[in-house]
Amino acid sequence: MQAVWCSWRHGGRAALLAGSALAAVSAMPAAAQTSTDLPIRRPGMVAPVLPEDLPKIAPIRPPPPGPDDLGQNGFYIEADNLIRDDKNNIWIARGEVEARYQGHVIRGDEVIYRVGPGTVTVNGHGQLINPNGTVLMADHLTLDDKLRAGFARGFSTIEPHNIRFAADVAIRRSTEVNELDRAVFTPCNVCASDGRSVTPTWSIQASKVIEDHTKHIVYYRNAVIQVKGIPVLYAPVFWHPDPEAKRVSGLLMPEAEISKDRGFSYQQSYYWAISPSQELYITPQINTKVNPLLDMEYRERFYSGQIDIRGGYTYEQDFNSNGHRFGDLTSRSYILADGSFNLNNYWSWGFTADRASDRYIFQKYDVQNVYEYQSQYTALSQQLLSQIHATRQDVNSYLSISTLSFQGLSSSDINGTYPLVAPLVEAHYEPRGAILGGRLQMTASGVLLNQSLQLNPTSVSPTDLTEPGIDSRRATGEINWLRTFILGNGMRLDPFLDVREDFYDVNDRAAPGGFKTYGRNVSNLGLDFSWPFMRQSGGATVVLEPLAQLLIAPQADNNPNIPNEDSQAFNFDETNLFSINRFAGYDLVDGGERLNLAGRATVDWGDGENAQLMIGKVLRAHPLAPVVQPLAGRTSIYPVNTGLNATSSDWVVAANTTPFPGVSFFGRGLLNNNANIESQEYGVDLAYDNARGYLRYDSDNTQPGGRISNIEAAGDFFVTEHWGFSLVGVRDLEVQEWRLQDLGLIYRNECIRVEVVYQQQGTINGALGKSDAVYLRLTLATLGGQRNNDDDFR
Repeated sequence: MQAVWCSWRHGGRAALLAGSALAAVSAMPAAAQTSTDLPIRRPGMVAPVLPEDLPKIAPIRPPPPGPDDLGQNGFYIEADNLIRDDKNNIWIARGEVEARYQGHVIRGDEVIYRVGPGTVTVNGHGQLINPNGTVLMADHLTLDDKLRAGFARGFSTIEPHNIRFAADVAIRRSTEVNELDRAVFTPCNVCASDGRSVTPTWSIQASKVIEDHTKHIVYYRNAVIQVKGIPVLYAPVFWHPDPEAKRVSGLLMPEAEISKDRGFSYQQSYYWAISPSQELYITPQINTKVNPLLDMEYRERFYSGQIDIRGGYTYEQDFNSNGHRFGDLTSRSYILADGSFNLNNYWSWGFTADRASDRYIFQKYDVQNVYEYQSQYTALSQQLLSQIHATRQDVNSYLSISTLSFQGLSSSDINGTYPLVAPLVEAHYEPRGAILGGRLQMTASGVLLNQSLQLNPTSVSPTDLTEPGIDSRRATGEINWLRTFILGNGMRLDPFLDVREDFYDVNDRAAPGGFKTYGRNVSNLGLDFSWPFMRQSGGATVVLEPLAQLLIAPQADNNPNIPNEDSQAFNFDETNLFSINRFAGYDLVDGGERLNLAGRATVDWGDGENAQLMIGKVLRAHPLAPVVQPLAGRTSIYPVNTGLNATSSDWVVAANTTPFPGVSFFGRGLLNNNANIESQEYGVDLAYDNARGYLRYDSDNTQPGGRISNIEAAGDFFVTEHWGFSLVGVRDLEVQEWRLQDLGLIYRNECIRVEVVYQQQGTINGALGKSDAVYLRLTLATLGGQRNNDDDFR
């Protein structure tokens, strides 16, 4: 077959002016062709083929023809010579021929139209450009008068998404089926910037190719997959989804990994497009050291919502990070399911059902994307959460009713100490219109907790770590009123009143007396103050803003007999400096007269370039009273090294800046009154085409367990157009150990991405100690990538 060129010849108006003929006649009808929507990533089936001397690939696609104003039946043709043979009923156009009809363009050295049989023959440098921009080229091209069927020699085509086919012979049997002999397929570039032909990165060559757009499949016979022109895989029969199809069943790209615990691991996903609204992933993982794992995921979309159910199963002993097996041979499985549905314009409901029979199964089998919750409530890392919730929401009210159940996965977790939450009720109402000139909000909340076990604070041996748990009920009612005044000099005053009542019923089955009832009032009368000063300076907008919040409230009533379930985690920073109650939940409260102060400076240079600095602290009239009994592992309400329990807190400092697009910095910290740093966090984010990543450093001395110091970095960086590297690193600076190390080598171009990654896990969890692994990530344009790979060429 004659090689196809890497640029197309465009016969133009100059040929017409030099002596072409122009005719507007009644011509053959053309079949309408429409382009499909942009497809999502689809599976590619690996079963590849081996001929030789295959054709070159077609050139880049010219732009689609523009409007020709010819009307429905108008026909335009220009050429150096035009012959009308009425005797033989033939039209012949020679020399730089270009014909247009209903958005189609035909070009060639010679075009012959036989009126009787209704055929169009193009000889020499033939091109057919369809209205959707698809380009067909051939040395010889014969089409019927409807452009639905035809025959070509020396054929090539450029389809949407940079897909190229070339063949010695092409037969178009209908608008849905094309048959190619001695053909090649590739989505890769085959032309250099200077017009030279280049070998594609990868291609599929075959003795015969059939494009079946009805079944959305491309079939190959005697297929061979070539990488840079070198055959790497042969199969007598091979097929993959039609690149124009949105969803087609088939195999995804496989994933290979070598690790100490599982040996060589091969993971192959099969994608089943059950219906337009249903799909199923079936992913067996084959390992050389341990038994296989079967992973499945089912997804369905309804008119009112969606469900996603994922599960895995294996039958195996326990094993450690070196692949040493021990213990009983038993079933091990997990399920991760979630769903959400709209019942009507106001009511919706949803659920998650997450459980694992082996708490280490996700680490052992490298199961990805475990803790990505999309539901109403989320759990911490290394926790699974099952829930069911119903919600009603309109313009001025909100109601939520939920049930929650937790499972801890770390080696230190005792699951009996996690309470069953059944139910949790939250309601919010905001009347329309102003109340006393301001906004009124009413909130109600209630929860019932059932805890089978609690940690024994007097434990001296592993046999008495726990004791009977605590059952508790809480009911809370809260009213909040806020009004805003903006004075003529720009000063803003926001007086507010917040009144809250809590009622607790507590049954501590390990304590004498058992069932007890507690009540408390948590009320705050306050005023928010801000006075921004703005100035234009050197092309920048500068805003200086003093901030203050005055609160008058009774002393905090934190009864040590009330279990702390929803306020255990706490960090003091700029996000909660002006919060009435800095705790996330209801069980712990702040109180007393206090003054929150801060100053904020902002500079905005436009185009997303800005900087901000904020400094503040909390002043109290009286220190917070110590807790008589240990509460959540501490004897004070707030962590000791924040200063929040005293009359003067630590200084809160926070800054961030985006000096130019693509780069941003941030920092925050706590400085005590002796200028010692109690906590600090710094970071930088990069977002460029060839460099994306982040760097973080944090050190925290405010938590009960002692100082925590870590440095973390991750990113992809390309040193050339095609070659780059990836890295992920987490280092514990207190013990001077790496918790995680990833280093990868990346190659990418317009049609492929290959990443080889070395990973070292340094976290010890149960029998799983440090581990090493090497794995391969591969994504091919039009054939898709691995199931958990985010790279997509579409």
